[in-house]
Amino acid sequence: MIRKKSVKRWLQASVATAILMAVTQAYSETSVLAEPNGYAETIQGYTENPEDHVTLEPGFGYYNYFMRPLAEQLYLHSTVTAFLPTRLPDSAWQYYGYKSRFTSDGYEILGYRTPELQAVKDTLPVPAAQADSAKELQAPNVLFRLKAGQAGSAKLQIPSTASLLLNKDGWDYYVEGAAKGQSSQGRSNPQANPLYQMLSGLAKSGAPVAGSKGTVLITGQGTSNVTYAASWTVDNSTFYSFVLTGTAQSDFTSMLTSFRPVINLLDYASVILLPVDKQLNLQIGRDHMFMPYENQFIRLAHKPVVYNGSVFLPLRDIVHVIGGEIQYVSNEGAVYLSQNGWHNELKLNLKTGEVDRSGKKIATLPTQVEAGTTLVPLRFMTEQFGLPIDYNAALKQITVHDRHWAGNYRLLQTSDQADYPVSVLSVGGPSFTYSNSRYSRDGSWNGWNYVQHKPPVGYNSFKYNVADISIALLPGDNELVLQDLQTKQVIMNVPIKADLSPNQIPFRYSGIPYYDGLKTELKLQSSDGIAWPAGYAETNESGYVTIQGKLDGLSFDSLRLSYHVDKVDSKTVTVPVKDGAFSYRFKPAKGPGTYYITLYNPPNSLPKTDMAAIVTFVIVVKS
Repeated sequence: MIRKKSVKRWLQASVATAILMAVTQAYSETSVLAEPNGYAETIQGYTENPEDHVTLEPGFGYYNYFMRPLAEQLYLHSTVTAFLPTRLPDSAWQYYGYKSRFTSDGYEILGYRTPELQAVKDTLPVPAAQADSAKELQAPNVLFRLKAGQAGSAKLQIPSTASLLLNKDGWDYYVEGAAKGQSSQGRSNPQANPLYQMLSGLAKSGAPVAGSKGTVLITGQGTSNVTYAASWTVDNSTFYSFVLTGTAQSDFTSMLTSFRPVINLLDYASVILLPVDKQLNLQIGRDHMFMPYENQFIRLAHKPVVYNGSVFLPLRDIVHVIGGEIQYVSNEGAVYLSQNGWHNELKLNLKTGEVDRSGKKIATLPTQVEAGTTLVPLRFMTEQFGLPIDYNAALKQITVHDRHWAGNYRLLQTSDQADYPVSVLSVGGPSFTYSNSRYSRDGSWNGWNYVQHKPPVGYNSFKYNVADISIALLPGDNELVLQDLQTKQVIMNVPIKADLSPNQIPFRYSGIPYYDGLKTELKLQSSDGIAWPAGYAETNESGYVTIQGKLDGLSFDSLRLSYHVDKVDSKTVTVPVKDGAFSYRFKPAKGPGTYYITLYNPPNSLPKTDMAAIVTFVIVVKS
């Protein structure tokens, strides 16, 4: 059963107080987000009490409008743990609208298309005491109906005329009516049914809603006459169901697999780092683009056009929407542009079409300038910004995909442990590096251990996991730095003050099996005569630290030593070993900083590897 902790004091105080949500590069820790139609929410920054921090699934729409207010109300007031989708069926160039209400045993939501942007207050659930349970929620252009409650009110009922097409991972997949197939072969052989391949793909990665048992029912055929329905449970007590009518198969599978529980993710991990998808829908000749995850239309500086068979998009609009910057420099006849702030900065020469990065030419492309608006071909967005783009030539529709990271944390700001434990809920891999900025300001050096666990119910373990991270701290101020593994962009910085003494910082042995029989004794003594009791020493720029040691168990005649400080990895130096003893005077060559020293085996001393770390320790050089 899904855990659901009691709502915190600050949430109880006022329903209007927003839940702490996505913290990304594009947003400050404390800001006011103005909503259309007079609705405003204050995004609470990091409060003094970490126990107050609440983070819901960022896919519920924390940037603008979408389902965020509805998710908050369900978190606060639903009698059952709620589930909501993070993707919806195509709105056919209209806004999404919602009607919702609480029921005696759960809640109901109706999603529909509307030409007018709905007031946020009209999306929020009507209290059960005011809802007329005898009447269905009504609206024109219905997209879906979603219910949660006990089996009698929410579980999908399968007609006796339906046929079981597939059973896998606790889910049954039924077809009924025309969807069963007209031929005798289709009726006797489920795999001959055209829907079998679609349902097999849906079940390929396990249960469509992770950690649940459920049922899918497809009736009718085609698009306008087909109905998709599904229901599931995670505890055999509360059931969830939704019905989709007149949509494509891809809309159904996309929506079903996107359901996530409305829970405080910080009850499952102390750091949340999850991807947030952004999608831009454009069409040739249309002067607005639609952002479905934000439920927002944006007027374009210029309509997308076709030149010589290639689609061109307005550059400024796309750059702004993906969080980048763009600036025209008239005396150069060029524009400078970027993504996610000033990350991945490029220069585009409007006359020659030359694209430069860091002064180096990386591409040439055709450009068009119309009414002061620079238009670039689709491939520019893919090749230079890495944005996946789909183009439907028949409908003349362009879909641009982008992804950002959303995060929040619940961590103690002071630690008395040299190895600080952190749990991180994120996508698998991991997709991030974790480091202490005391060792490296840009996070280029990583000192962490990684053990992964299953994510909360509703999060597929093939994609998500909870990782236990152990970060090495040093006395005084530290900073946990989380970086994107691919782009190296810093996503989050968490300040941590370590209430530690030097004797609590250990010599850190590698634990490599080659050294199972090796015993070492190490001592550090600085030039001022201080004998440091553990794996930490201090000196000044003009001083030094003597490293003394004894080795027993392996007959090495030398060792290799190297250090890392900030962005610098030194060359190795040879340290002679005589009768198992060695001594080396370390003088800082790069000025003040934190030097992470590593001792390695001598060359050609171990099978199948040249360098294998034996032990590491820290020397802090002060100015």
